[in-house]
Amino acid sequence: MRSKYTYDESGVTFFYYALTVISLVVAPATIYLLAGKKGDATASKPQTPKLRSRKQRAKSSGPSIKVVLILIGWALVFILSYKVKTTEVKEAKMWDPYEVLGIDNGETEEVIRRAYRKLSLKWHPDKVDKEMKEKAGDMMAEINRAHKTLTNAEARENYEKYGNPDGMQTQSMGIALPKLLVEAHTSPFVLALYGLLFGFIMPFYVGRWWYNSTRFQKDHILNPTMSTFFKNIREHISQRNLIELLTAAGEFAEDDLKYRASDEAALKSLSEKIQHVSRLHALEIFSASKKFPSKDAWKANILLHAHFFRIKIDDADIADQQLQTVMTALTLVHRGLLQISTTHNWYTCSSLLMGISQMLVQGVYLHDAPLIQLPNITWENQSKVFKEKNLYSVHQLMRMSASDQRKSLAVLNDKQFEETIQVAKTIPRLEISRVLLTVVGDKVVTPASIVTLIVKIKIANAPRKIAPRGKGMPVADIESIADEDTAAIETFVSNFAKKEQKETPSEAYCPYFAGRKNSQWWVCFANYQSGKLVVPPVRISDLASERVVVLQFQAPPQKETYRFHLMIKSDSFIGCDVMQEVQMTVVDRTNLPSEPAIVDDISEPEEDSIAAQMAQLRGQQTGARRGDDDSSDED
Repeated sequence: MRSKYTYDESGVTFFYYALTVISLVVAPATIYLLAGKKGDATASKPQTPKLRSRKQRAKSSGPSIKVVLILIGWALVFILSYKVKTTEVKEAKMWDPYEVLGIDNGETEEVIRRAYRKLSLKWHPDKVDKEMKEKAGDMMAEINRAHKTLTNAEARENYEKYGNPDGMQTQSMGIALPKLLVEAHTSPFVLALYGLLFGFIMPFYVGRWWYNSTRFQKDHILNPTMSTFFKNIREHISQRNLIELLTAAGEFAEDDLKYRASDEAALKSLSEKIQHVSRLHALEIFSASKKFPSKDAWKANILLHAHFFRIKIDDADIADQQLQTVMTALTLVHRGLLQISTTHNWYTCSSLLMGISQMLVQGVYLHDAPLIQLPNITWENQSKVFKEKNLYSVHQLMRMSASDQRKSLAVLNDKQFEETIQVAKTIPRLEISRVLLTVVGDKVVTPASIVTLIVKIKIANAPRKIAPRGKGMPVADIESIADEDTAAIETFVSNFAKKEQKETPSEAYCPYFAGRKNSQWWVCFANYQSGKLVVPPVRISDLASERVVVLQFQAPPQKETYRFHLMIKSDSFIGCDVMQEVQMTVVDRTNLPSEPAIVDDISEPEEDSIAAQMAQLRGQQTGARRGDDDSSDED
């Protein structure tokens, strides 16, 4: 059977094809655009007061390009839908000889001849009027063809097999493309369109995607940045050197943040202000890094220290770049430097990096009093409060009576005092309510055993307790389980994985950080003697009232008492970290209770059973082999 391909003359099939393709693109794009706008409005908008906010880019009065393209797409969908509805579809009709003769399928030859004679008399050209002769000729041709098909054996067999009395015919297949696209006068334009699409546009976007994918790691950090971090970070490194290493990131050399000659005057003036504040309050000398002397690193270092010392920047463009630099630096600390440090299990270095995270979020410098993260507490009055009232931390302030609070903050007026106290109430006060080190199923820890650490954390001043959404069996409170109750501990650990702990975290109060920042925490467990992390830090992003953390690690091989540091550290607030010393004694395996004896109550098989015969046969074969061995030994 030969195939014949025809192009769509009426355009109906092309309309269906175009409507399907455009709908598959426009509908998901519309959903994505609407969902993205809703998510941006609800998830990224800060709810706390901000003293610094990023400069809003000037938006054109007209709609964006994405909106215009989507509107054009929907217009095409409606136009094509109208075309599909109004264009007549000509369906191919199968030729039926029975229908031509006006009889039912399967009639006898006598009925076929009788119908043929009747129609021949009616439509014979000599029997009709002159104006009907042409139509009569066509009808007689159809009648004769139908009669021959049903009376001739070969023609009837061809009709029944192929649907045509003449046998197998050429198969016509339609292509859902207008014939206009393949006509000679339009072929140069079609070839030019194909060349533009597949020779330029597609290679350009594929190449750009490949270039960007090879530049960045999975955490969207530049490969050269991670290489610089990996080569220069050390286990014993100061916090100042970590900040200098942070400013050497390649992200600060990108177009939006890189150094420009036009920034020189503003950066130099800002550097002088930083030097003055640094000598006055931090008792340090601020200077450019000798290890990373590039202009981009120098600019990033200035902008970060201006943020730490809360120095106001008059230049609007430089101020906006500073806010972007701070947000970029926070990402580099969390996903870059901290990832390398925890991979090496460096406890001190990781703790310093977590402290830098707090500095970036709150806009404070090294060893600043936690009180400075409250509103109306400034560099000028914090030293007076600390020296005269001996007030250092937020939690110390909240433990005072109302009268003592007012006396301690006498430098503030009544309105400022009320605002400060209201914010101080929202600063989380963390407590470690239960710590348990155990080997599941045993009462003692033996060398190289798998130890389970269970920690329950509470926010003492949480506004309300949120019940975690769980699934499966309810989990008992770890605080009510005794250390010696191994069965209850084992049940708790096995059911803990079935319990889904989900809470809505509160937004951190950080007026000097431009974006929204939810309060998050790190759980660190380190060996006191070696200064190494026992397990990588666990980051809790949904702590609102309380949370249970379960960690597992292998016990040391030596039998002795070990001291560990359990530290819960905030990534947003200073002065909220808690630490607890935990001891673990590793004892010899002989201290484990003896295993119960296994009673073998399997009876011997009966003599006439198949099992007894098999056992007897095996005994004879064993005896024969032993006899051969004995004889060979005697020889």
